[in-house]
Amino acid sequence: MPTVFEGFNAEFKDAFIKRRNHIAATGKFNTLIIFLIFLNTIIIGFEVDNENTGPSGSLSGYLVLEVLFAGGFLLEMLARLHRDGWDYFDDSWNVFDYSLVVLSIADIVMSIAKNDSPAGDATSQNSGMQLAQSLRVFRLLRVVRSIKGLKILSGLWLIIQGLLESMRTVFWVGCAVLVLTYTFAVSLCTFTAHDTEQIAAWHLTATYTGSVPRAMLTIVQVFTFDSWSDVARPLMDVSPYSGPIILCCIVILAFGTLNILVGVMVLQVSTLAQDSKETSTKVLERTETVLMQSIMEEFLKGDKKGTGELEFKEFKKLIRTSSLSSKMLLLGIRSEEAESLFDLLDADKSGTLTAVEFIEGLQKIKGSAKGMDVVQLICFAQKQCIRATRFVERIKALNYRTDEIQMRLNSVVTGLAVELHGRQEGEHRDEVTKREAVQREGVIAKLDRNRMHQYPTNVKQDDESEQAIDDESVF
Repeated sequence: MPTVFEGFNAEFKDAFIKRRNHIAATGKFNTLIIFLIFLNTIIIGFEVDNENTGPSGSLSGYLVLEVLFAGGFLLEMLARLHRDGWDYFDDSWNVFDYSLVVLSIADIVMSIAKNDSPAGDATSQNSGMQLAQSLRVFRLLRVVRSIKGLKILSGLWLIIQGLLESMRTVFWVGCAVLVLTYTFAVSLCTFTAHDTEQIAAWHLTATYTGSVPRAMLTIVQVFTFDSWSDVARPLMDVSPYSGPIILCCIVILAFGTLNILVGVMVLQVSTLAQDSKETSTKVLERTETVLMQSIMEEFLKGDKKGTGELEFKEFKKLIRTSSLSSKMLLLGIRSEEAESLFDLLDADKSGTLTAVEFIEGLQKIKGSAKGMDVVQLICFAQKQCIRATRFVERIKALNYRTDEIQMRLNSVVTGLAVELHGRQEGEHRDEVTKREAVQREGVIAKLDRNRMHQYPTNVKQDDESEQAIDDESVF
């Protein structure tokens, strides 16, 4: 009984690596097979040219070469079978290769049998050998499968894939062309096939329009522009009604249907190119994610202190390691440039750089600027210019208000100076008044003491004493 993994057609990692490293999956092997296919196709052409002109037995060399080529293609098929097993027949291209190898071996066997058989038997086998030999040239189509993984032939593979993808459209367009061709052929036969006067006027009328199949070939000749005027002019001379039919045939089939077919193929190729570009972009994004993760691991390994941050000396030492410098070179950043980016990546100006700051900085500076980035930069610059203009206008308004406040302060200072001068004069007067009051109190106190110590005398003495007191008061 098969295991669960075998039932689900699972593949382990070891088996996948073994298949990827198999000789049938290498580029040199596929290049060799492509070379053999082209060489075999060229030799088939020489063999066909020399088949009827060479002497008897001259094809023995071609037969030996065909045996060698068939052996090489048989070895290729066995190598692919050894790599894929029964999965080899799941691919339609592999089935096509297998059929061509079998036909090649059958052709060789029939060629050898033809040389050994009598003339009558050789004649009976001639038709089958011609069919087998004609199918050998289709081996060139195997190049389509071989160039699929070659980058140098990616443009050729894109065109071939576009043609293969548009085969369904080609089939339906072919059906439409067949119906239209039959319709125009019937119309053309209706006017020219059975008219004896027209047949007598142009002796090739029966050749070109004598029946519906012949008229269909004529319509094909007209809308493919294969000497169509040599047919159209005599037909229009003998039958004026054939002119509009031929004109409609050219407009509808040549300018319409066939151009639609070309447009569909071009559209299919453009779609495949866009899909291929999107696929390549996704692959690059995944590769970049893995590369950034690897750079972060290198950054964390360089942090010997375990703080998650690197100083400039540690950062300078880390970016000069061979592993990290090669990874940064894949992003288009050299070690010398990364050294000068320390200050730019240090967003918080802490003098250290964290792993998050380093990775985010690399993602921002890698690659060339896109159109969206330039538009964002222009919009940011315009917004900052508008913001700066508003700030300038506000500063002008604040300067005007400041001038008004300055004028008011000057008037206030002038008033305060006048008031201060008045206060100083008042203080001086108060001091003078206080001194005079003190002197007056001293005089009064002295008079009181004199009255307490003096006794009444005669009038003359009293007058003299009063006179003396008055003189002292004056002083």
